[in-house]
Amino acid sequence: MRHPIDLEALGTLFVHRVAPVAALLHIGLSASLIDERSRPGGPWQRLFPGIFLLTRAGPSREQLVQAALLYAGERAMLTAFDALYLHGMRAVLPTADAIHVLAPRHSRAWGHATLRLERTDRLPRPVIRRGFHVAPLERAAVDAIRRTRSISDTKAILEEATHYVGVQALRAELALAPRKGTTLARTLLGESPARRLERAVMDRRPLPLPHSRTPLAIS
Repeated sequence: MRHPIDLEALGTLFVHRVAPVAALLHIGLSASLIDERSRPGGPWQRLFPGIFLLTRAGPSREQLVQAALLYAGERAMLTAFDALYLHGMRAVLPTADAIHVLAPRHSRAWGHATLRLERTDRLPRPVIRRGFHVAPLERAAVDAIRRTRSISDTKAILEEATHYVGVQALRAELALAPRKGTTLARTLLGESPARRLERAVMDRRPLPLPHSRTPLAIS
């Protein structure tokens, strides 16, 4: 007997075809049916515990980001490289590395191979970029710097972020961040005379404005 819900079209009801199990149960699907369709080789995929992708294709980076935020729960937000990309920065692009998400200290979610979950008492107020909750640019920049050991990447992030928010905003964020992983950034932003980094950035050719319609998926 055919299921009363059109399972093939169900994915169109959810943003990026990513659905939490609670929503699937609420519209009338059984736990056994969800489990059956998300087994290896089935038409759906389980991206995180309780979070499903309602297609066998992908997942794209955009779908992983959506799934990560749903899994991390209320008040969670994207940070580091994926957040910088959504802000319009292009100095260092997201790769296949784990998606970095900030979550409240009491979050019950856990990190996975494709998710770096950072519980914190210092959650900033998120901004919306292409439908996603993301950390402010200065916080995302510092979190990205904490995750890279590349001197050239650190300099590139600082230079482009300075163009957007200025040296003072980055200094203020660094003052609150852990010292581990931020030593080089603190040194660069403290160079003298007269804010050498800021002058160097301002002397650079102006960066293009972010393109709001650029797709997140990276090939």
